[in-house]
Amino acid sequence: MIEIGTTIHLEPKNDLEGLEDQEVLFKCRLVDKGENTLIVDHPMNELTGKLGFFYEGFQFNAWYVGKDQAIYSFETALQGRKRGNIPMFILSDPGFGSYIRTQRRNYVRINTSVDVAVHPKEGPFDPFTTVTMDISGGGAALTLPSGKTLPPSGLVQCWFVLHMQSGEINYVSAVCKIVRIFKTTPDSKDRVSLQFVEIKDQDRQKVIRFCFEKQLAMKHAQ
Repeated sequence: MIEIGTTIHLEPKNDLEGLEDQEVLFKCRLVDKGENTLIVDHPMNELTGKLGFFYEGFQFNAWYVGKDQAIYSFETALQGRKRGNIPMFILSDPGFGSYIRTQRRNYVRINTSVDVAVHPKEGPFDPFTTVTMDISGGGAALTLPSGKTLPPSGLVQCWFVLHMQSGEINYVSAVCKIVRIFKTTPDSKDRVSLQFVEIKDQDRQKVIRFCFEKQLAMKHAQ
């Protein structure tokens, strides 16, 4: 259950006027709960500290950290406003059973194809582009193109292209450790497991949000 006082992070699913090409995140605090609703204080831009302005029906991807240190994510929308000593917003609550729970130490891993460019960091090899087999906030698995090789260990520099649900494209850079190179079948192409060892926090958050969006989309498709 989500507790009163919990900080909820909101990622707009609709464009914001004047910010259509920018990545914007908001945070708010849960001050009360109703039947199928969450009542929060005025959402604030996490980067600028400015208050956000939204119309009724505005949609968000939302997540918070529970007492068990797991991340809970869900979709919500602004249903209205409530008067009080502080301005309050009423968000729809799909119900705890619809929340997606992810252990923070075990990032959610999504089987999806993401374009990635791989360049040397340690050890010589020819740079190449390929796609992921899966990706998470902690790393990715890639398919090695025919004729391309990687050393069995060491570091590589990768650039990932993340197509967000909003239509925004995020480019994420990470130094990755080669964990292992393997085949799923004797006749399949080589695959490589990579672990992120140098990545900016904001870039890791982009990967995590991308995975949450994919997970929500797959859940709705079921």
